[in-house]
Amino acid sequence: MSGNWLQLLEVAALIVAGLGLLLVGIRQINENLRQLADLRLRRLLSQATESHRATAGLGLAAGAVAQSIHALILIMISLVTAGALDAKRAIPIINFANIGTSLLVLIAALDIRVAALFLVGLTGLLYYFDSENSGRRHYLIRALLGIGLLFLGLSFFKEGAKPLAELPLVMEIFSLSAQHFLIAFVVGAVLTLVLHSGATVTIIAMALAFSGVMDLPTAVMFVFGTGVGTGLGTLLLAFNQPGLGRQLALYQLLLKLAGLALLLPLFFIEVYLGVPLLLSGLQLLPLGITLQIALTYIIYQLACDVVIHPLHHRVEHFLEYIAPPTQEQVMGQPRFIYAGAEKDSASALALVNAEQAGLIERLPQLFDELRSDDSGPALAPASRSQERPHGTSFAMPTRRELHNANAQIAGITDDFLAALLGGQLAAQSLEQAIILKGRQQSLAGLMETLDQVIDELDRAGAALGKEDAAQSLVQNLVETLHMLLLTLSDVARDADAMDVALLQGLTADRSELMESIRQRLLNTQNLPIAARESLFAATSLFERCLWLIRRLSSSFTPAVEDDSALEPAAS
Repeated sequence: MSGNWLQLLEVAALIVAGLGLLLVGIRQINENLRQLADLRLRRLLSQATESHRATAGLGLAAGAVAQSIHALILIMISLVTAGALDAKRAIPIINFANIGTSLLVLIAALDIRVAALFLVGLTGLLYYFDSENSGRRHYLIRALLGIGLLFLGLSFFKEGAKPLAELPLVMEIFSLSAQHFLIAFVVGAVLTLVLHSGATVTIIAMALAFSGVMDLPTAVMFVFGTGVGTGLGTLLLAFNQPGLGRQLALYQLLLKLAGLALLLPLFFIEVYLGVPLLLSGLQLLPLGITLQIALTYIIYQLACDVVIHPLHHRVEHFLEYIAPPTQEQVMGQPRFIYAGAEKDSASALALVNAEQAGLIERLPQLFDELRSDDSGPALAPASRSQERPHGTSFAMPTRRELHNANAQIAGITDDFLAALLGGQLAAQSLEQAIILKGRQQSLAGLMETLDQVIDELDRAGAALGKEDAAQSLVQNLVETLHMLLLTLSDVARDADAMDVALLQGLTADRSELMESIRQRLLNTQNLPIAARESLFAATSLFERCLWLIRRLSSSFTPAVEDDSALEPAAS
């Protein structure tokens, strides 16, 4: 009796150890390959082209490297939300990335235990003697160690699972699963939700099938369940993402359901009507059951793409309807620059010039909420609107939405300029690009300073009563900055020499005036402490705004002559 218990304990230990090594190995592969390629992967994703071949290659490579569709979609969501990747270009990448995750499943189907043992030993030595403990070599060593641990864990798991096939309870459970395929489907989905990887769950199913614990039809349903688990898991991870981010997560779920819509009917027709289809085709191949299951996983990923491809336009419209982009996301899209425009440096510089002018024209709107009289805001938020998909419109954006959208466009423009400066530019183009880069830095600084000064003025206004004398100072600062920004937008649009000279005069040094205002604030009786602190900060920030506006105005040259380059980018 004690011998049976010891044998059972040994079996359990092998299974637990194998599963642990398997999961650690997969985690090592995922984390270190992503560290090895993360920045490059992000750059490639953000530069994805409309070319189907390039998109397919990028998606396959991204899926093979990331080995976790959850992680990859979260990366793409961050790029889409930041405006670095268009959602419509991200969707086909997801299709091919799912297929790319098949690489690990296919490798795991091979019997390379001896090679895995050598790999663990060699990478262990390299890991021990890696004095740098950082850099690309370190990540590569850890990724190789993860591959070795994965296969070592898989061999332990297979060895431990073999005796399970002979236990009456296990035989009864899997017999029930074979009769009621829904159980296998649900187990596959739940495990995928827990482990965040359909490939990992498929590898576990391969090990169980190799040990005789699971037959092919049950394993196939197990694989189908991983698809639903992957889709639901991605949706749960991205549930709080607004607009475009949620579209990508919903697309992953629709993609997996599309594959099931094709394969599930074929499966049940074969099982219950005896028509030879998927299972018969797999069994005809001279392959072991692990390779048959790996092939099922690949077929499922391909089926998803085959079904969804003819419907992709309808799917895009459906996603826009069910998860429309937010106002901030719509406003945060550049009007002029677009991916690939940097290839023609002359027109690209004109596009940057136009994009910067468009950003500057938006800056006066930041003060709309503060510019008020007794009757309320001078520009009521609902009085203007902006178009959104499907012909509906947004209300006037809040200051925070407008600031975030402007910051997003500024970031995209800065990246675009960096790509331009990283290429080969003629001397004249290089000089202009450097001027635009300096202007972009000043513009980013002005946007940040305006956000801070408006916060301080808002706090000061809230702390002061309507009849308070200091309230006029708040309104004077607001109106002055608003007027200066309107003048700056005229300069940005026309680059008129008289406007530039006027703005230079208006933004001359005002340090003595600001100091006298601060002295008056100190001498003012009954001024709330919170209002005094905010007004002190606001006057200092006001001086910085003047300096930045003056610096920006001096950077403008006569308008770029190539008007054809100034057409807004197609949305």
